[in-house]
Amino acid sequence: MKKLYFKISLILLFGMAVFQLQGNDLEVLTCEAFFTNQTYDGPTPVTGGVTFFNQSNGAYENASWDFGDGNFSSSLNDSLDYFYASDGVYNVCLTIWDSQGCNNAFCTDVIVGDLSDICQLTDCVFPGDANKDGEANFYDLLELGVGNGITGPARPNATTEWVGQLAPDWAQSTINGINYKHLDCDGNGIIDEADAMAISQNYVEMDAPNPNTEASAPLIYIEFDQDTIYVNDNTLLNDVAVNIHLKIGNQNVPAEDIYGIALYLSYPADLVVDDSVYLSYVDGSFFGPTEEVIWVPNNSPNEEQVDIGLTRVDGVPSNGFGEIGKGTFIISSDILDGRIDDGIVHFPVSVNGVKMIGPNGEELPINLTNSPATLVFLAEPTTAINAPELAQKIEVYPNPATDMIQIDLADLNGIQLEVFNNFGQRLLEQDIKNQKTELVTKAWNAGIYFVKIQTEEGVVSKRFMIKK
Repeated sequence: MKKLYFKISLILLFGMAVFQLQGNDLEVLTCEAFFTNQTYDGPTPVTGGVTFFNQSNGAYENASWDFGDGNFSSSLNDSLDYFYASDGVYNVCLTIWDSQGCNNAFCTDVIVGDLSDICQLTDCVFPGDANKDGEANFYDLLELGVGNGITGPARPNATTEWVGQLAPDWAQSTINGINYKHLDCDGNGIIDEADAMAISQNYVEMDAPNPNTEASAPLIYIEFDQDTIYVNDNTLLNDVAVNIHLKIGNQNVPAEDIYGIALYLSYPADLVVDDSVYLSYVDGSFFGPTEEVIWVPNNSPNEEQVDIGLTRVDGVPSNGFGEIGKGTFIISSDILDGRIDDGIVHFPVSVNGVKMIGPNGEELPINLTNSPATLVFLAEPTTAINAPELAQKIEVYPNPATDMIQIDLADLNGIQLEVFNNFGQRLLEQDIKNQKTELVTKAWNAGIYFVKIQTEEGVVSKRFMIKK
């Protein structure tokens, strides 16, 4: 009986020890270092004084203050006065610990004196500049997508105005070594879609060059609903809506592990009705449903471009190909009417400044065409033969071409032809003397071209490609 009692006593004592250890574990979880500070306002008339207020939580037994100037203190007092020898920005750290395993530290920059050039001395946050390139635009949106949902210390006295602001460092950094405090654009301590508001508030148009293109990468391109719009008096009674489609990849070369993309589309704004440009995300595209992405466009008519930012927010990249965005440009009928007298008007839209990233923010290779997508407005013939019938009669081959192309008018009576590049620049103009005309293209750059063919029956525009 005594042996049994002894065993039960040991079990009870062991259980109490476990319970006590578990209780100590709970203490560790509540051990959190934190302090605030203000300029010293005590009776001693000195400069460089700072009063620190220890606001740490938990049953810690020891404390160590690192004042950032090489000096330390082990004070456990609730407040502590310290006097710096010179003005500056000092990274002050408070570390607390106890014998049961509590160990936690908090660090932040402390300003001593009146420093107008503080951001030259420390890592300030400029709201919206998540990638620290000195501007706020949709390249920064890509960083927000990667860091979405991460939390950290809030920025004291945070504002979204474009001014340098002190902020405590977060534990995380981007793949490029940028502290996550820069991704918290509004300073509330969490990275989420709301931070994009600071980007929009401080926006500067994107103007980065395209990276080198790789043929093995997914193609990023624009398509129109049609290549040619025939214009007549009835067409010019109203403005003309032009639809575009932003696409990535194809069945042979799809996008793989894509997490975000930022780019801008350049277009001739002088043809477009003010504030008429509209772009939207294609819900259900391979990139993901609307609730899993952030899509933000920004139209800048004065810069003749519309910027686009798109990123996932759940840490999971996408694979696939197809349309991710669609848009509309409203072409002014008055302006179009004033230019169509020459018989043809070009509306090119090009893809520029592309940056595409993977789930960790790593930059992915891209593939771009070397010429813009172009829509042609062509004066409709007034003869009995309509434009589509004329276009079907005329053949341009081979297409794509390399060294030469043939233009076959069939039974039409040719008058003159002109060749334009995809930017609407006239490269060639000559009379048509035979039913078949050969053009030497060996010296032409690879890309998309248009040939405007004037016949006695009407005018036709045909598109062809040069490959090298």
